[in-house]
Amino acid sequence: MFQPFNEDQHLLLQDLAFPQTKRLTYVVSVVYLLVSISHFFVLNSGLDKSILISLGLFSSLAIFASAHYLPRFMNPATSAMHLVVVLAMLLNTLTHMYLSNNLWQSSTLMLVIVALGGFMVERRLLLLSLFSGLVIWASMVMHMNMHSDTRLLVHCSFGLGMSVMVSLLLFSHRVGVFSQLVEQRKQLQYVADVDQLSLCLRRHAFDIKAEALLSESDKKAFSVLYCDLDYFKLLNDGMGHSAGDEALQRFGQLLLTLAKPQQLVVGRMGGEEFVLAGCIGEEQAAQLAEQIVQNLEQLMIPHPESLSSMYLTCSIGVASSAVNHDFSSLCKYADKALYIAKHSGRNQHQVHNHYQLPEGLKMPVVA
Repeated sequence: MFQPFNEDQHLLLQDLAFPQTKRLTYVVSVVYLLVSISHFFVLNSGLDKSILISLGLFSSLAIFASAHYLPRFMNPATSAMHLVVVLAMLLNTLTHMYLSNNLWQSSTLMLVIVALGGFMVERRLLLLSLFSGLVIWASMVMHMNMHSDTRLLVHCSFGLGMSVMVSLLLFSHRVGVFSQLVEQRKQLQYVADVDQLSLCLRRHAFDIKAEALLSESDKKAFSVLYCDLDYFKLLNDGMGHSAGDEALQRFGQLLLTLAKPQQLVVGRMGGEEFVLAGCIGEEQAAQLAEQIVQNLEQLMIPHPESLSSMYLTCSIGVASSAVNHDFSSLCKYADKALYIAKHSGRNQHQVHNHYQLPEGLKMPVVA
C-alpha cells in the first residue's frame, strides 16, 4: 500500500476512480444541503442556526462546484474533488465542536472523516484524513480531561482506532482493485495495439505513435520505410499458412531488432506489408532498408515459389524529409518508392527522391 506509485499507473488509478468519485461528490453535496435545511428546523439558537446553515450551504455549493467545474480544468480531477470533500467535512466538524458540547456528535463526524480516507486512491489524502481525525481526537482528549470524563474518552479512542483500521483496509482494497483494473487495461491495450503474430504495432497504434514521434521531431529529419514481402501469396499457397505465419513472425522480429537502435516504431499494415518510421535522415534510412533486405535473405526462409530468389525476400520504399514534415505525404512517397522497387526486380529498396521510372512503367494514380 505504501510502495511508491509509478506516475503512469497513478494517473490510470485516478482515471479509473474518477466516475465513482464524481458520483460520490454529488451525493455528499446533496447530503450537506439536506443537513443545512434540517438545521433550520432543529436548532433553536439564532447564532448557531445562522452559522451552521450558512456553513452547510457553503459546503454543499463548494463540493458541487468541485464535481462540476474541476474536471474542466484538471484531468483527472479525482484527488482535487476528494480534497474539497475532506476539507469541507473537517471545517464542519471543527465548527460543530466549537459550537456544541455534544462530543458524541463530534466524534461521529470525526470517524466519518477518517473513514472517507479509505475511499481514496491518493495516499496523501488518506494521510490528511488520518491527520485530521488525530487533530480532532486530540482536541476531544483535552476537553474530556478538563471535565474528567474518562468513560467517554475510552469510547471515542476505541471508535477512532476501529475507524482507522477500517479506513486502511478500505484504502488497501480499493487500491488493490484499481491496480488489477490498471493491469487488465494495460493487457487489453497491448492486445489492441500489438499484432500478436509479428509483435509489431497494429495500424491504428502505429499511426498514433508515428504522429507523436513526428510532433517531437522538431527540426530533425524524419523517414518512413514501407516494406512488402515478395510473392508472399505464393508462399502461403505453396507451403501453407503455418509457413506463412512463421515467415511473418521472423520478419517482424527482424524489423524490431533492426529498428531498436534507431528508436523507430514498427507497424504491420496488414497481410505482408510492414512500415517503419522515425527520426533518421535519408541516408540512414536507405542504409537501414538495405540492411533489412540483406538480413532477410540471410535468414534463408525457404520460398521455392518465389520468382526472385529461392528464399523469402522483400521490397522496400523509403521517403524522407528534412523539414516541413507531413506524415501522410511521406507515406504516399514511400508507397510510390515501394511500387518502383517491386516493378524493378524486387528484393531491393528504392528511395523516393532518387529513382528513375523503368522504361514503359507508369506511376500509379494516387486518389
